[in-house]
This record gives sequence, C-alpha cells and structure tokens, in this order.
Amino acid sequence: MNLLIVYYTGEGSTRQIARGLAQATGGTVRELVDSRRMENGGMFRTVLATLLGLETTLVDPDYTVEPYEQVVIMTPIWIGRPTPAVMTFISNAHLRDKKTFVVAVGGTAANSGAIARLEKRLTARGAFVVGHGEALGYIPDPKAVRPSDEELAAEGILLAQTVRQAFEPQSRSQATSAGTPA
Repeated sequence: MNLLIVYYTGEGSTRQIARGLAQATGGTVRELVDSRRMENGGMFRTVLATLLGLETTLVDPDYTVEPYEQVVIMTPIWIGRPTPAVMTFISNAHLRDKKTFVVAVGGTAANSGAIARLEKRLTARGAFVVGHGEALGYIPDPKAVRPSDEELAAEGILLAQTVRQAFEPQSRSQATSAGTPA
C-alpha cells in the first residue's frame, strides 16, 4: 500500500492516531503546521478561522502527493468544522484523480457535517473520495478523561482495516475495467 497520511493536530490526539494508522499500513505520515499556532494567541485565531471557514499559512508546506497511490487526510473537528490547515492543504495539493480517504477526529463520533465539507472540497479539487472514518480524540473539557497515547495509537491501528477496505474495492474495479484480472 503506497499511502500518504496527512494530518493536522491541535493537542496531539490526531498525531497519535495517525502514527497508529501508519504503523498498521506502512504509510508515510506528514504533519501540517499552522503558522498561527506559533503566534501569541494563535490557538484562538486558529479556532476563529475554523469557525469562519478560512484557510491559513502553513509552515514549510509540502503539497506533494504525486508519488502516492492513496492519501488519507486526517483533521480534528472544531466547532463542527475541519481545521484551516487541512483546508489549505486540500486547496494546494494536486489531488486530481487521487484516491482519498477522510478521517474526522473529534470529541464525539458525530461529525457528518465536517466530513461532508471535506468530501465536497476534495471532490471539487478532482479527488476521488473512497470513504471516510471517524475517530475519538481528546475531548476539550478539563474534567474529561483523556485517552493515553497508546489508546489513541490503538485506535489508528483499528482504523487501518477500514482504510484498507475502502481502497481495495476501487483498485479491483479499476483493474477489471482496464482489462486486467483482479
């Protein structure tokens, strides 16, 4: 599986899930870094940009996806929306005809609106969305029990099966339509 896992993380839960997914699939991970996070009050500005649906400037961005057959795009969900860093990546990467899978990481597993936004943006950029998944990350409540890094990585490992299944049927149908036995 020639897989690129692109993710943004605010507090680290998406990073741990991405690492577990990479471990289980042999995929390459690439973290997106929002330049606002490095400023004083940056987190507030990032959340505000999320609410307004804005993009951002990434630190040392790498939009290269051409060497990969499949791309997984992972984002925390804030205020029911994907993060500006991920939206910036989608707007700048050459995703035409690229098989993609979306992972929404949230405090709950009810992020259908955010997933729909991501899929719409990816489709508009010419990507072929083969599926989506949801993972539970940190809950933004100081009283909530935070999962350990190991628990989050294990969630990524479990997610790998869903990712593999999403990419495999498409590979078979493309091979069959090309006249190659599946």
